[in-house]
Amino acid sequence: MQRVAQPFKHIDSVLQPSHNLKRNALMAILALSWVGSAAGWAAMELRGVSSTVLRGVFGANMLFHPVMFIILWRKLLSQRVVDVACLLFAVGLCAACMALRLYAPVFGASIDLQPLYLWIPVIYVFAFTQMGHTSSLKLALAILAIFIVISLPYLVFHFDEGYGNFTVQLHMVSAVLIAALYFFSSYQHRFQIAQLTVDQLARLANTDELTQLANRRRMSEAIESELLRFARYGHAFAIILIDIDHFKSINDQFGHSAGDTALVALAQRAAEELRDVDTLGRWGGEEFVVILPETSFTEAIHKATALCAHVAAKPLLAENRITISCGVASVMAADTADALLQRADEALYTAKRLGRNRAEGAAGNRV
Repeated sequence: MQRVAQPFKHIDSVLQPSHNLKRNALMAILALSWVGSAAGWAAMELRGVSSTVLRGVFGANMLFHPVMFIILWRKLLSQRVVDVACLLFAVGLCAACMALRLYAPVFGASIDLQPLYLWIPVIYVFAFTQMGHTSSLKLALAILAIFIVISLPYLVFHFDEGYGNFTVQLHMVSAVLIAALYFFSSYQHRFQIAQLTVDQLARLANTDELTQLANRRRMSEAIESELLRFARYGHAFAIILIDIDHFKSINDQFGHSAGDTALVALAQRAAEELRDVDTLGRWGGEEFVVILPETSFTEAIHKATALCAHVAAKPLLAENRITISCGVASVMAADTADALLQRADEALYTAKRLGRNRAEGAAGNRV
């Protein structure tokens, strides 16, 4: 059954990417990284340019990537935990390689800092996918601080040697990259909030606050849309006007909160009897409207009768049974929304007059 809430996105879908898509993407990255590490390690061994440190680096990759892949595949840990683990592993590995190359050339001589420095900016990009834009900025700055602290003694005493100038350029590029990532992340955040606000306003304008069904405004628009389809393409439709029997006595006997509970319960009970293409909305007070596309007058009468029986079949408010009366009208040539609703209202009045808990059709549709 159609409801007004369907066209609008839930806040989680607005503010967060698809969890499954992110999980599958990370699994693909881990698999490709494992293959790349294996190929790189094999190539270096064949060329005879490997070393104990490089074997340790490649070995760590060969172990970490499949472990994380299996954890993701089997869903042993949450996506956030795996993301943080991958980030910390990348930071730790790069930091260790930088420290070995700058301060222990005997062990780190085989580490080429230029390819390593090309990978470090990727870490900042990954950091901005972990959380909100402000928290991501703090995380990225913390990672930048780690690399600066590691390289600072080398820059102070050996700036003119080896990789001094290149390391300074790395930090400058990293700072600019972080600023750019924060700018775009902040812009995206503001855009999402603005879009969410628009969606919320549209939903509030078209939704009944109590029952969360389409309100009178939205139902009027839906009827006009069906009238337009009928005029252009000849697609017939019908409406059912529903009224709760003796609703005033419910409020008087049990209180207005019980009346609100009855309205919500009726909305849920009626929805069980309708098709996905039907639209149920609250017209006002204790009245509801159902739009039945591609439905003849006879079919609409049967549907309204089934609705009455379904609502009355079991208690709706605690142990109390509630009944409804229905007025049915089918679209006619040159119909207007007011004329269609007027016929349905007259049929509803007839159903009330004839004893309630029943459905009656508009007299004009019987001609």
